[in-house]
Amino acid sequence: MQKYGIALLAGTLLVGAAAGTMAQELASAVPAPKGEFMVFTEKGSHALSPTAIATIRSAVGEARTARQVTLIGRPENVAAVKDELVRQGVPADAIVARNDAAPLPKVGDGLSDPSERRVEIKL
Repeated sequence: MQKYGIALLAGTLLVGAAAGTMAQELASAVPAPKGEFMVFTEKGSHALSPTAIATIRSAVGEARTARQVTLIGRPENVAAVKDELVRQGVPADAIVARNDAAPLPKVGDGLSDPSERRVEIKL
């Protein structure tokens, strides 16, 4: 009986390892969507967080092959993102800014709505 338990355990481990390897291969085979990034400015200001700057750095890597970089969001936030893109090497004349024309949902007094701090980067 103990032999069957050991054989069952060994078989389960082998199948589990094979499934894990297949999952890793599938994850690496499916490319991440490229050409669209989203960053958020800090609450209560138009400053960029370290996470936003890292996302912009990733966008700069792809922007080098793009003809145009489109920024969509509120003008003050777009200006902050544009400044960072230029600082990281994207030519200013390749950047097109668009105001976010979509109406934003209203939030209560004193609350910060993330959609108001959002800037989309499209390559």
